[in-house]
Amino acid sequence: MSIGPLSEWVTAAAEIAAVCVALFLPVYDKKQEKRKKTRNMKAIFKFLIKKALAENDTSNLESYFKISYLVIDSNDDKQVYSIVQHIIEILNNDNIPHAKKERDV
Repeated sequence: MSIGPLSEWVTAAAEIAAVCVALFLPVYDKKQEKRKKTRNMKAIFKFLIKKALAENDTSNLESYFKISYLVIDSNDDKQVYSIVQHIIEILNNDNIPHAKKERDV
């Protein structure tokens, strides 16, 4: 029994590598897309929170929160939404002075 020429072994290794890439590349791409989505969501919330503090109006923040709540699909998103919900409660509380709201947020 012979082991065959070196070119066949190299070809077999390349085919195995190609199959591995084809199987795992979609998983990697999906994970990267999820990271981008979470990063963008955090940036939008950060902007809207600053705007709500400056204008003393949480309507835009609450609207985005309600709409984006429909697409929660991970525990990281749930943690972000929990924090934002608490911030909205702080911002809507009229008994807290503005300076304390800024510190708390």
